[in-house]
Amino acid sequence: MNGAAPTTPTTTVSSKTLQQSLPVPAPSTKSEPTVVSPPPATSAVPGSGKKSKKRNSGRSMAPLTHPSIKDGWFREISPQWPGQAMTLKVKRILHVEKSLYQDVLVFESETYGNVLILDGVIQCTERDEFSYQEMIAHLPLASHPNPKKVLVIGGGDGGVVREVLRHESVEEVVLCDIDEAVIRVSKQYLPHMSELLDSSRVRVFVGDGFKFLAENTSTYDVIITDSSDPVGPAESLFQKPYFQLLHDALAPGGTISTQGECLWIHLPLIKNTNTMVKEIFPNVEYAFTTIPTYPSGQIGFCIASKDAERDLRTPLRKVSPTRYYNENVHRAAFVLPEFGKRALETGETILPVLGGVAPSDVQAKKILLLGSGFVARPCAEYVARNPANSLTIACRTLASSVKLGEGLSRTTAISLDVSNSAALEEAIAAHDVVISLIPYTYHAQVIKAAIKGKTHVFYNIPEAETVIRGTLRFQGFPEFIAVLVKMGWLDGENKDWLNNDMTWAEVTQKATGANESSEKALIERITALAEFPSASEKARIVSGLRWIGLLSSTEKVTVRGSNLLDTLCARLETLMAYEEGERDLVMLQHKFTVEWTKEDGSVDEEVITSTLEMYGTPGGHSAMAVTVGVPCGIATQLVLDGVINQTGVLAPYSKELCDPLIELLEKEGLGMVEARI
Repeated sequence: MNGAAPTTPTTTVSSKTLQQSLPVPAPSTKSEPTVVSPPPATSAVPGSGKKSKKRNSGRSMAPLTHPSIKDGWFREISPQWPGQAMTLKVKRILHVEKSLYQDVLVFESETYGNVLILDGVIQCTERDEFSYQEMIAHLPLASHPNPKKVLVIGGGDGGVVREVLRHESVEEVVLCDIDEAVIRVSKQYLPHMSELLDSSRVRVFVGDGFKFLAENTSTYDVIITDSSDPVGPAESLFQKPYFQLLHDALAPGGTISTQGECLWIHLPLIKNTNTMVKEIFPNVEYAFTTIPTYPSGQIGFCIASKDAERDLRTPLRKVSPTRYYNENVHRAAFVLPEFGKRALETGETILPVLGGVAPSDVQAKKILLLGSGFVARPCAEYVARNPANSLTIACRTLASSVKLGEGLSRTTAISLDVSNSAALEEAIAAHDVVISLIPYTYHAQVIKAAIKGKTHVFYNIPEAETVIRGTLRFQGFPEFIAVLVKMGWLDGENKDWLNNDMTWAEVTQKATGANESSEKALIERITALAEFPSASEKARIVSGLRWIGLLSSTEKVTVRGSNLLDTLCARLETLMAYEEGERDLVMLQHKFTVEWTKEDGSVDEEVITSTLEMYGTPGGHSAMAVTVGVPCGIATQLVLDGVINQTGVLAPYSKELCDPLIELLEKEGLGMVEARI
């Protein structure tokens, strides 16, 4: 699986012009990737059977390292499959690189040959790659009566192209991958997969898959999307606009095949994706294959055709040579286990319910959680503990909702645009409590929708559903956010003009209405919009805007979600990501000066401090996320249990509100430590 999300203009690349990795580390910049490969020696090139030439570099290099490899074992640990991990024993690391889009790792394993890893996730191994490549290619091709032109989106390792070329009717295969590093590295370390990229029937493009599809309508008989999982850049490949582009790029009667995730882990995402695709294609099926090194040893495919009458389950010709695929396996791939079959056909869930079952006499409570930021997961985890709670997670994109809810019991993921008042009101009215963890600019809309849904009352609250929010901010943070609001960067509306060819400065110019995109003109416009109270405040905020890159006239923007808010969030996620082993610290202290009057009239003074000190967990939740999300979850549960039953807008300042909150916070390790000084 490889990513192919839109980022850069499409360019033609000959396999002969792709540069090989340098044997020395290159410095990381915003425009060039960091590449580290081991020094060449007289040894067999993995998978090629050929000897490489020995070169004396005049100095030795330190062994390559990678944070996902510890004590000689690669560990595939990801929130996409919480609570489980795949490990492989490593013989030696072959290649480490930070490309323009992702972290690239290649190592030689003890039992699976060479392994390609992108962003910490296994993409392919020499031992088992054929089961995935054969099935994603032959299911759509063998059921098509006469496929001649085929497009592969992603798949820079070349494995899918290799399988497509087994069909004699195919006259042309176009490979479009966003990251040239995947193609280059695969040619070096996975030649058995990539060697046919040099075929006369193959054209290779490095660039934007979305743009390529839009420029080639009604062209291809089969389009195969060999994508990575729906996080980061690949998230857009699981959304409706992408499937519409696929549909439009197909010739009459054309068929698509896309990576469709794992039945054991991603069943809600699969169900929602299939439902969405059926809104575009008249003929949609789901199939799967087994592969040891993918999560839970299984992965599926969404197969859809413009031809409503085509039998996608039946091959029309034999394909050879193959290692996994045959005619009977083709038919069997569409026969799903009962839990998957029911989920896709009726929406029924028959998998075991983990985490306990609520007593039959306890009424189920329905909670709606809006948002997918870092604080949302600790909140969701706390709410999901109670077997009486049914949690709905709503984000702008379905993939974000699914990711946030992975591994949580009694949790449903939905896509919800909070700027759509009717949809927001409908969602809130269907729940007992709504938790708003989205940007504060939307809180008023959430509150209005909750008030409007007053007929759906919980625990005798007459005016509205309960709305809970939590914040913990650095000094000066609200002022900085206020400037971003005035600049338009927190606008969640789609912008037709927003594209990846623009610089950050050009986007800021368009958003603010500045006369031009020079830094001077932008600062003048921002100053007029923000009305800074002082020169020092202006300098502080402008410095922050430079750090984010919003004034850069050289760096191109990476668009997410076709709007300014999501694009800014993606930028901040990149800038503020923790390095290996890093963690955050939250420190909160209250200081009280107490004066005691003695019997003789004299006064004693005592200082009492109440302090919270908490560190985040490297690779886990940040301290900020826990100290905001868990209190929010606790407050929600207290409302559901009727402990908090006052009406109106409540602040936790009274003893009646604080005591139950503090009791539960201390049980979660969030208690304050008092001291007298």
